[in-house]
Amino acid sequence: MNQNLILKVLAAFFAVFLGFVLMVEVLGYVTWALTPRDKASLERALRFEREMARNGQSDRTTQAETLFSETDPPRPKVGTHSVGEWPANNGRDFAQAPELDKLVSGGALPPVSERLPENPLVIIPPEQNGPYGGTWTRFGNGPQDVGILEARLAYDGLVRWDAMSREILPNLAVRWHISADSQTYTVWLRKGVRWSDGHPCTVDDIVFWYDHVLRNAELTPVVPRDFKRGGEVMQLVKLDDYTVRFHFKEPHGLFLYALASGRGYEMLGYPAHYLQQYHAAFVPQANLEKMAQDAGLDLWNKLFDDKRDWRNIEMPRLWPWLIKEPPPARPVVLERNPYYWKVDPDGNQLPYIDRMTFEIYDAETINFKAINGEIGMQSRHLMFTNYPLLMENRKKGGYRVLHWTPGNGGDLAILPNLNHKDPVMRAILEDHRFRKALSLAIDRDEINEVGYFSVGTPRQMAPPKASDFYSSTYEIAYVEHDLDRANALLDEMNLVKRDPRGVRLMPNGKPLKLSLESATVRGGAVLLLVVDHWRQLGIDADVKDLARQLWQQRVHGKLHDVTAWGSSDEQIPLLDPRWLMPDNRDAFHAPGYGRWFNTDGKGGEEPPPELKACMAIFREIERTSDRAEHIRLFKKIIALNEKYLWTIGLIGEIPAIFVVKNSFRNVPDNAVTGWMFRTPGNTAVECYAIEN
Repeated sequence: MNQNLILKVLAAFFAVFLGFVLMVEVLGYVTWALTPRDKASLERALRFEREMARNGQSDRTTQAETLFSETDPPRPKVGTHSVGEWPANNGRDFAQAPELDKLVSGGALPPVSERLPENPLVIIPPEQNGPYGGTWTRFGNGPQDVGILEARLAYDGLVRWDAMSREILPNLAVRWHISADSQTYTVWLRKGVRWSDGHPCTVDDIVFWYDHVLRNAELTPVVPRDFKRGGEVMQLVKLDDYTVRFHFKEPHGLFLYALASGRGYEMLGYPAHYLQQYHAAFVPQANLEKMAQDAGLDLWNKLFDDKRDWRNIEMPRLWPWLIKEPPPARPVVLERNPYYWKVDPDGNQLPYIDRMTFEIYDAETINFKAINGEIGMQSRHLMFTNYPLLMENRKKGGYRVLHWTPGNGGDLAILPNLNHKDPVMRAILEDHRFRKALSLAIDRDEINEVGYFSVGTPRQMAPPKASDFYSSTYEIAYVEHDLDRANALLDEMNLVKRDPRGVRLMPNGKPLKLSLESATVRGGAVLLLVVDHWRQLGIDADVKDLARQLWQQRVHGKLHDVTAWGSSDEQIPLLDPRWLMPDNRDAFHAPGYGRWFNTDGKGGEEPPPELKACMAIFREIERTSDRAEHIRLFKKIIALNEKYLWTIGLIGEIPAIFVVKNSFRNVPDNAVTGWMFRTPGNTAVECYAIEN
């Protein structure tokens, strides 16, 4: 009887379960049937997916735009901005945002003519002047992530790169002079620029940075190599309030490049009149310690760094927008700087946009927000895997998708560890035949299709086609999928013996095992394909995803076999040559050699002759400021990379995807992207505007 009862209960439960499933299916069908569908839109999506899967050409993005052209409102092509100086005979008849008019009339602000410098920098927008107003909505994946605005959206140093990374433009520096021996740089500042609190910005602020930050071991334990030559820190001389001279013990032909790539705003991030209040050279130690304790800190230098931090709303800035509501506020809010020192050709003070907000979400939610049209202008955190969705939803979301030119050699670099701790494995990894075999084994067409919708181009880590340093032969060296040739190279190395599984044996009799280690944020399915291709050579290969901190400890400790990381700014490889010539320990394929170079041979590991040759050429490059000579000499380094293949490229020419609301103006249709160019700061974001 109990058995019958149990059977009845089970039967009833099963019937209820089937009924629930049937109800879900019916509701799903009804929802699908009642959902409005645009047949043409669905057909375009299917055509797009087929087109992307079928083709591997680098012009796929252009064809994709053509395929979807009917969803975009017609609009003229937008070029890039240019700069000029305010003519002295134009007078001081400037205009400002309406919200600032109210503050001036109420006595809270001086007139705009008194807030602007003697010769404001003129930004000539690529599309139109103005209008004023609007909020630029952006998204970050955490409070710390918002801090990227200090580099990419407040890119205001002495000089900066133009939008196409071709020319260095005046900024806070009106002009400069480089001595014939490239040892002395004289820079003239823009007169009358003011910090955001109205205090004058002069050479004294740079002197404060030099004397009390750069030369203070508690604040700068290690002086960056950009500020040193011949083993000595550069000298800085104040010639007058608006003229400064930098002098190096030995020639430094790349110093202007360094100023344009970040060092120039680093030295202008320390307003002396404010930060002296928190520095041991100006305040008694006991007072500083008390202030630090009150702030919950234990050392004065931590208090100093805390006061300089981007989240401190009291810290004077030279930025176009200023932090008004820092984290943990949601959203983080920035508002225009009333003392910003640039104008458009009509004398309208920049920026045009009133405010900027940062909402905080995880990366996937940010992508959904982008697809839904909630982003003003952004590329950060947009996943290329969502490219078809971003393209298909442009009309619905009221945005356009821009394809900016990547300033790198490829999306991912495969980096065999030339400084491996195990001597047997090190000998294998240091053999260029092994690296070439690894490259030839990779089926880049498959990776391009699976990871990049066949939009990219198989290539090595060569500078991109848009670069003056481009090499057509290095770009395609060993990129063909050729297992026969790869196996022959390994056989030539005498790695011919195999274990019962078919895995090749190393000279010590152990199986040849390679772990491709990566931080969890990089690679994904692409790296799984790479190791699968290597297994076809008889290599026991796998992928290890590690937490970022652990991964970094291992690569700096030279404990990895192979790793993967994003490429650098090979558009101008002089700025960050790490994948073509290891110049510091963040050259993850040769951290020991990179440190040897960076410390002038005092640390790290001495490189083999072929890498020493690269470093000698780079030293020669550093001794001249002649760009033509830079290009000629660096191409010798590229030729050595082609010969020895120290790093392995996969897919390049992946466009940088920017989602831009249709209401945004003065955003160029194309620019060169890269960290060293501080994209999108190199496109003069202060002249972006929003139409109602």
